[in-house]
Amino acid sequence: MARKTVMVICPHADDAAAFCGGQVILFAQEGWRVIMVRVTDDYTDSVGLSAEETRRINTEQMHAAARIMGIAEIVELNYPTDSLAGVPHNALRERFIYLLRRHQPYAVMTFDAYASHEGNRDHVVVAQAVEEAFWTATFDKHHPEHLAEGLRPFSVCERWYYARVPQHSNAIIDISEVIDLRIDALAAHVEMMRNTINQTRLQLQTWGRRVPMIDDAVATGNIRPLLDMAIRGAAAQLGQKHGLAYAEEYRVERFGGLERFFQEASVPLNNEAMFMRSFFK
Repeated sequence: MARKTVMVICPHADDAAAFCGGQVILFAQEGWRVIMVRVTDDYTDSVGLSAEETRRINTEQMHAAARIMGIAEIVELNYPTDSLAGVPHNALRERFIYLLRRHQPYAVMTFDAYASHEGNRDHVVVAQAVEEAFWTATFDKHHPEHLAEGLRPFSVCERWYYARVPQHSNAIIDISEVIDLRIDALAAHVEMMRNTINQTRLQLQTWGRRVPMIDDAVATGNIRPLLDMAIRGAAAQLGQKHGLAYAEEYRVERFGGLERFFQEASVPLNNEAMFMRSFFK
């Protein structure tokens, strides 16, 4: 069961579609059970709505995006958004340890704690807490209350890291067959995307300029043309470097420098076939 589950840990509702949507869709299409962990409530991420309206609408739109991507379950941690820097690190780490032990995912997708040019502290804080949870979840003396519930120490096999500016990528994924679904999923986050686009609109105003297409997207919620241009363009640019129409890139870790040794020296458990992914050489 664990080998067919992937957990996508996202600080915010739109992060899965924005940063790793193509691979999430591919996992679901390959028959994996996809669980998304949404860490915050996104109550500030809108333009002109109340905090309560923002929470409700962003949650509804997140579920719409999840259906498009094939996500089977959403776990809500409900921390106040844009405030994770004030949450005690060990408290957040404990939540991730608990979820890893409870759901036992074969793979986890999350922000890269070592990537550069990441200005969103929620992203950084979650990345750092998950990175520690990967190894502290394996200790039998970290949070014995989990063991009292019947959970056990557990280690994720594959760690898929995404980033705003990816570094040391070792997995280039062909998303040509699912690029439209990825854009559909991100476009389902109408309010969060309006707010993101509005940030650029305000910066343009300070510069003394405007882009009518951006003004229209903020005013009407017609965000699909802009998202199509941005997502398709970036995926095409990366794909061109690797002979693909559209691509995403990740840093994927399993056993690091010991990968080759374990491929050669390990034997299957219970006569099961070895589970290897093609980008590991």
